[in-house]
Amino acid sequence: MDERTSGQDTSFSDEIIDKPEPRFCLRWERYSYAPQRPRGTSIILRDDENARNWSPVIKYAMSIAVLYTAFVATFGNSTYTGGMPGVMASFGTSKTLATVPIACYSAGLGIGALFSTAFSEVFGRRIVYRVTAPLALIFTLMGGCATSFATVAIARALAGLFASPCLTVGGGIISDLWDISLEKTGTTFAALFVLLVVAGTQTGPMASAAIITNHSWRWEFWISAILFGGSTIIAYILPETYQPQILRQRAEAKMGLFTTRATLTRLLLTSLGRPLHMLLVEPTIFPTGLVMAITQSVVFSYFLSYAALFQKIYHHSPYEVGMAFCPLIIGSVTAIPTIAIFDRLFYRKPRNEAIRTGTKVAPEKRLYPAMLGSITLPISLFWLAWTGRADIPSIIPIFSGGLFGFSFVLTMLCLPVYHSDFYTAHYSASMLAALTFMRFFLSASFPLITPSILDTLGFTWATSLLGFITVSLIPIPWILYRFGPFLRGKSRYIKA
Repeated sequence: MDERTSGQDTSFSDEIIDKPEPRFCLRWERYSYAPQRPRGTSIILRDDENARNWSPVIKYAMSIAVLYTAFVATFGNSTYTGGMPGVMASFGTSKTLATVPIACYSAGLGIGALFSTAFSEVFGRRIVYRVTAPLALIFTLMGGCATSFATVAIARALAGLFASPCLTVGGGIISDLWDISLEKTGTTFAALFVLLVVAGTQTGPMASAAIITNHSWRWEFWISAILFGGSTIIAYILPETYQPQILRQRAEAKMGLFTTRATLTRLLLTSLGRPLHMLLVEPTIFPTGLVMAITQSVVFSYFLSYAALFQKIYHHSPYEVGMAFCPLIIGSVTAIPTIAIFDRLFYRKPRNEAIRTGTKVAPEKRLYPAMLGSITLPISLFWLAWTGRADIPSIIPIFSGGLFGFSFVLTMLCLPVYHSDFYTAHYSASMLAALTFMRFFLSASFPLITPSILDTLGFTWATSLLGFITVSLIPIPWILYRFGPFLRGKSRYIKA
């Protein structure tokens, strides 16, 4: 939607005034809603309607609520891993088949990211949350009540599909509320958003291990349903933050301008295609999505390999296996002060200078932590691969999980924040949708093939294979840092 911004005011453009009907300028790069109206009149976004002008209390509360929903979305996927033995016993499935619901949920997150972003850019953020959050809750309950394995898999796929807006639309809300490139608080919430997406993935196995010790595997669904219940409540409290949608509503209310069904359809198709188009034409999106997809694939395989190590080689109980994931959480938390140190050393001074002069900070300064993480991630995998033996105390490979969690957060957190700096609020949701689609859809198959790889290669070489895969990703953050300005200059969506 074309907007002219002066200070804090945003209004429709005057570019189309000679047409009897509202018209959309539809291109893959952008869309513009410029209804016919008398020259000199405008629909202006009032200060109290601009989410960035709301009181700090409201902005903090909304941001925290969005962080919660992002955590729940990924927690619902990984918590299933601890209940796989119970699922196998209840339905008589093989271990490979029992991993299908993990793949289904991941594929749902990836596919849903495209649709949720498209609908949010046409109908606004709020309505997407209000429709999908209750459905994610319903299908999670359906999985817990399932009497067949097929029902479990289908319920998981649909739950992932309707949980996906928490990962894409939620990031768009953060961008609506804060100027991520210049506001320190906005940067913090953008980083926390990605961190909680990661934390949901990592805490799921621990939570499921504690649950199945005294309860049925179905309780994993009940816990997720309780958390999705909180997301549903939040969905009906959050106000609309997307400026184009607020302006459309004002135009309809004050000027009697209504969008036709055909126009909405065209706009919806454009919004649906934009994330895929960004993957194809944006020079920084595809390599970043590739890093995130392969890293997420490694994580899914890592969780299964990690559990197999402590079950088969060290003969730990399910509860002890779950607690072995604690170092991953500790390592992930340790990554936050590390990122803060990089921010203080390399980003704070340029940001203060940019605020003083009214310019922008080079987003490549966000990449230093990811450059470090690209090196330490394969180290953690080789550490686990070659110390996971019966003649070496289990505490040694357990500690490798700390470095793995540390490296994973550095990589997966900094790359989306880097892109948020230059795609801004207008395209941030589409950017996150493109990255989320690649991350979860392409990684969905890895839980299915990991058991076969473990059986064929053995633990040491199967985990080493993951290490070699991550070694191939080391150059990408460094290339983005070195050639980022040139690549951004080739973008069709931004100006370098």
